[in-house]
Amino acid sequence: MVEETIKTIKETECEAENVLKEADVKCAAILEDAGKKADSLKYLAEADAKKKAQEALELEKKAGEKSIQDALAGVESEISVLKEAARAKESEVISAVIAELV
Repeated sequence: MVEETIKTIKETECEAENVLKEADVKCAAILEDAGKKADSLKYLAEADAKKKAQEALELEKKAGEKSIQDALAGVESEISVLKEAARAKESEVISAVIAELV
């Protein structure tokens, strides 16, 4: 009876050892899989962030170009107004110069 109990205990210890080894193998596999998934998610997140940054950069470039075009249009408009004002006063200036010469 004691021998049988010792035999049962040894078998149980052996089974427990096998279960622990199996658990270690499964744990290592789970950790490896989790690492691969984490790397994949990191890569996808980086790619998405780069894409969004590039899109934002393009939008800002377009906004900057529009601002420049708007500013140039404003300057051209002011130049036209100044030219018209100069033309309007041209005859007055000519008359004043002639009056001073005579």
